[in-house]
Amino acid sequence: MPSQLNISWSLLAPALFLTYAACGAKQMPATVAAPKGDVLTVIATAELRGTTEPCGCASDPLGDIARVARLAEDSHALWVDAGGLLYDEVASRGGAADQAVRKATCLEDIAGESKVELGLGSDDLWRGATAIKAARHADDVAKNIPLAAPSIRIISGVRVGIFGVVSAARAKALTVSDPGVAAEKSVAKLRSLGAQLVVGLLGMNRTESRALLSSVRGIDIGVVGAEVEEGMPEAEPVGDGILVSPADQGRRVARLDFHIVDGKVALRPFAGQAARQRELERVDKKRLALTMQLEAWRADPSADAAFVAARRQELGELEAERARLKGAVPAPPTDSYFTYALVPVRRDLPRSTKVAARLSALDGEIGRANLAAAQHEPAIPTVAGQPHYVGMSTCARCHKQAAKLWKTTVHAQAWKTLVDVNKQYNYDCTGCHVTGWLRPGGSQLATAEKVGLTSIQCETCHGPGSKHVEESGLDEPRTIHRRPDDGICAGQCHTKEHSDTFDLAPYLRDVLGQGHGEKLRAELGPGITAHELRKKAMASH
Repeated sequence: MPSQLNISWSLLAPALFLTYAACGAKQMPATVAAPKGDVLTVIATAELRGTTEPCGCASDPLGDIARVARLAEDSHALWVDAGGLLYDEVASRGGAADQAVRKATCLEDIAGESKVELGLGSDDLWRGATAIKAARHADDVAKNIPLAAPSIRIISGVRVGIFGVVSAARAKALTVSDPGVAAEKSVAKLRSLGAQLVVGLLGMNRTESRALLSSVRGIDIGVVGAEVEEGMPEAEPVGDGILVSPADQGRRVARLDFHIVDGKVALRPFAGQAARQRELERVDKKRLALTMQLEAWRADPSADAAFVAARRQELGELEAERARLKGAVPAPPTDSYFTYALVPVRRDLPRSTKVAARLSALDGEIGRANLAAAQHEPAIPTVAGQPHYVGMSTCARCHKQAAKLWKTTVHAQAWKTLVDVNKQYNYDCTGCHVTGWLRPGGSQLATAEKVGLTSIQCETCHGPGSKHVEESGLDEPRTIHRRPDDGICAGQCHTKEHSDTFDLAPYLRDVLGQGHGEKLRAELGPGITAHELRKKAMASH
């Protein structure tokens, strides 16, 4: 059935898709009038994978379901999720399995309270069809899971139709019919019910979604629900409508704002603030990287002066471009249009008070359950002839200056940072905030505090010290690494996902000094530190 919301996309070059063009977009007949100047907002998520909040260790932690919920709390907003709400395969294994179930249950509860229209994805099926409690839009799936029929939601006076399909490859053991045929039937039903805007929740990747939109008439917005990764920074015109995609784990949501004039809704794109924000983010990313490089070159006497001067000029040009982008925003059209943005879910976005309280309660629930279950876990046995962990207090008996320096570092506060947010017994966090995590003779969830292995202590980098202690530092061969391998930090905890500003030399400057690597600290010389890197990165977001 032809879409009632057509636009001649051939009149717009793909590169100019989000630039307003006065090419005469066809407007939908509005069977339900909307007030002049009203706005209909669609917030789209996909592949949350049981993620309620991001890791807070990164300089720019993206995600947080409480912030997404706040974006969708207004009466003119519709929140849709294209699938993959429940479990990540890895997170739902081992000791973290119960935690994953609790988080997924909380997400389904939040989705129900927030009236989220849910699609179906692979992550919803890691524990089988019986794990699904909330109804899903999956019109090509046989009824062996709770299913939601194609439905109409009236938002800002607009009749919005929602349906969903999933590819057989992502439906696992479920019986699936042809998604194209199912989509055609659903669109026809929704149009017969007076749908003015049809949203398809597509449990398939971008290529599969593009093919579906090309072959099925009448889909105005197709939301990609599989392999979404970083999301789509721009909406893509396909068939009668547009294809959009959020990022996974709630890091970026796809947001469409339909500006309704005289009761009419049009699929007419206007770039406006969204395009300017994308350019600002691009410039800021380059500015941050170049500023950090210039800091390092400033302290390097061997740096080529002409090269550094050229980079300083480049930084000046970036500053000028940033100032230009901060200027006036192009005026929007006077008739109906829509804007699209891939919105980063950052700390500066407000949180839903209600959902934030649910997440806080969830932290306590997870902590209590994990700790109780961990009491029954057998200790990881030590290996005969191999050293085990002895803790900071033992190391400090001989290495007083090193211990004194350690107390001034963020490593010494690693456990406290979790306690402060009630996540010290959360399997997503604990491992990088204790010493000897799940190593023979090391720490486990139930033992880290008892055996004094909380926070990042000497043995995290230098290795377990029992033999070194027993033999008064004369152990041969040496069981302590005087200078750890350079890759140990990035390999263990300072990964790109959790420590996005990590650079070995600046980070070493913050942990070396009197009594602990004085010679290497002198070799590193003056220069930017980890603290300064992180501060600059946080200020740029």
